[in-house]
Formats: sequence, structure tokens, C-alpha cells
Amino acid sequence: MTNITRGHLLRSASQILTSVICVIGAIAVGIVTAILVEPSIHSRYFLWVSGRALGLSAFTSLWLLVILGTWMRHPLRERFRLGHPESRLRLHSALASATLALLAGHICTLAMDRYAGVGWKGVIIPGAATYRPVAITFGIFGLLTFVIVMCSGAFAGRRGTRHWLVVHRLGALNFAIVWIHGVLAGTDTATLRVFYVVTGSLWTALLATRAGTKSQIVATQPTALTSVTRLSSERARFRSSR
Repeated sequence: MTNITRGHLLRSASQILTSVICVIGAIAVGIVTAILVEPSIHSRYFLWVSGRALGLSAFTSLWLLVILGTWMRHPLRERFRLGHPESRLRLHSALASATLALLAGHICTLAMDRYAGVGWKGVIIPGAATYRPVAITFGIFGLLTFVIVMCSGAFAGRRGTRHWLVVHRLGALNFAIVWIHGVLAGTDTATLRVFYVVTGSLWTALLATRAGTKSQIVATQPTALTSVTRLSSERARFRSSR
């Protein structure tokens, strides 16, 4: 058995084991959650509370996604290596999928809630919601920009798609829109103001340090690959290993 064949077998076994662990973990979490929320299922606020919880979970997942994505293009990533590039890409992809799933749950639960003042029309048409229409409109545009950014990532590392990162960088705008949506739409914003301040500040600081150090790194490494080329190459290798 060659080293290449052995490597593919080990990679496949690792992926299968990871999938099994995730499924078992999800089942366990589902059972525990069902036991905990069973008393409140018949409450009129169940969908609202569930939608808000899913929304906060989606926000947290998106925050981790943009933090990791920003770091993957940060000039200091070569100096402070956090994991293997392939591992970072896999985590980035997993966070994107998790965010999309949580967003779907967030939207569906609030759309089905008769007391939320949103409805299916409100989650599709900007300004149609009766509950804080401006905040919900920010949420609609946040969803649209997230889908665009997520789709652009699928073209990374492919031939003829060198400019995918131009669209992918809308992720910064996407997070800003979603952050505003969360602050304006939440009835518990006052309680969670520290949460919003911390997440927004850390993300802004990471963007600022990336902008501040990028020109210096490029000047000292004139022959190095650009971040676009390097990241595209990493994604191409990631695809070939799947």
C-alpha cells in the first residue's frame, strides 16, 4: 500500500469518524434540549423564544466565521500560526454551513409565529413586517449578502475565477448589517449590550490591524504571493484532498 493510498484511507476514516461523532452529539443535544424545553412547548412565546435563540446562535456563528475569515487574510497569520491552513479552511466551511442552518431556523420560527409581527411576507419583502420594519429590513439584506458571500467562496481556487475574493470581501459589510439588525431587532438588546459591544469591537480591531500591517508586510516581502493567490491555492488544495 502506497503512502498516498494510506493517506486517503486515513483521511476518509477521519471524516467518517467525525461525521459519526457529530451525529451522535447532535442526537444527544436534541434529546437533552427536548427534555428541557418540553414544559414550555405549549407556551405562546415558544416560537418567539426559539427564534431569538436561533438568531443569537446564528449571530455568534457568523461572528466566528468572519473572525476566522479575516484572520486567514491577516498579514500576521504567517507570524502567529493558528492551526494548519487546511484545518482553518475546513472550520471556515463548517461555520458557514452552521450559520446558514441556524439562519434558516431563525427565519422559519419567526415567520411561523403569529405574535411576532413578522410573517412570511415580512421575511421576504423589505419593510413588510409590522414589528420593527427597519430592523427586519436590515435582516433581509443581511441574509442576501450572506448568501452572495457564501456562494462566492465556492469559486475559490477554480480556473477563471481569480476575482472571487472581491465579492467574498462583502463578508465585512454582511457582518455590519447583521450586527445592526441584531441591535435594532432584539427586545433584549439592553441586556446583551456587552455582548454586542465585545463582538463588534473585536471584529473592528481585527480589521484595523489587518489594514494597518498589510502594507508593511507587503513592503518587506515583495516577492511573496499575494493574499488572494495564496488563499486560492490553499482552497484548491483543500478541494483536491476532499
